[in-house]
Amino acid sequence: MKKILLLSIAYLIGNLSFAQLDNNENNVKNFRFGLKGNLSIDWMKPENQKKFVSNGSSLGYGWGAQLEYRLNKTASLVTGVGLQTSYGKIGFFEASSKDSVYYILNKDEEFQDFNTTNLLDSTNTAFWLKDRKYKINYVTIPIALKMKTKEIGYFTYYGTFGLNLGIKTKATVEDNVQLLNATTTNSDLDLNSGASFARTGLIIGGGAEYTVSGSTALFFDLTYNYFFSNALDGDDKYLGVKDYTTDTGFKEIKQKAIPGSVALTVGVLF
Repeated sequence: MKKILLLSIAYLIGNLSFAQLDNNENNVKNFRFGLKGNLSIDWMKPENQKKFVSNGSSLGYGWGAQLEYRLNKTASLVTGVGLQTSYGKIGFFEASSKDSVYYILNKDEEFQDFNTTNLLDSTNTAFWLKDRKYKINYVTIPIALKMKTKEIGYFTYYGTFGLNLGIKTKATVEDNVQLLNATTTNSDLDLNSGASFARTGLIIGGGAEYTVSGSTALFFDLTYNYFFSNALDGDDKYLGVKDYTTDTGFKEIKQKAIPGSVALTVGVLF
């Protein structure tokens, strides 16, 4: 299904690029550059509902540069580069004692590999993880097709459809944990190795441009980002459940959570 979507987008863009421009009818530059910022509502949907559950949505944000290449009178190819900060919340619940999720930190608040021989060192601390909030920073590179109407008054309306690639730059977590008989919070823990290097997804949305003067226009749009790659490292070696058949008493667990977001973007094109 993913391959069919990718091939369809490439085929559509390829055909549109051969269409003849009519500069006499629509006085718009073939190349346009702009700046934009966005606010997003982000979430994560875990696959293993026995040990993980979605724990609501969070507000993310981003900004970047946008480049448009006009293919014909109504279609443009949109790309650019941006910085996006995305969030996600996952709850870990105890259906039974064997489903409680743990991790171990050393005295420097560094996650410990469950395969480490000195895992039970006296300077390490085991935490029962109750819920976690992820903060992941990405460099984003969208590639989308923008289909526009003719100008109606000062407004031009459009729809967008394409791909969104994100490259992770940093990942941290804030955890609500149980330690002995007290609940506490571990904040700003480095989890770069626990988040996937990249995420890919589809962009679907629409918006409008308001002509200010000449080719300069303000724009806003609302887009739904449907990602189909795991936001987390499926082989995360820092989360585990109790298993007394192992030397350390813990067994690693695999995790998978698909991110999603709805973003409101505002910007200017020149």
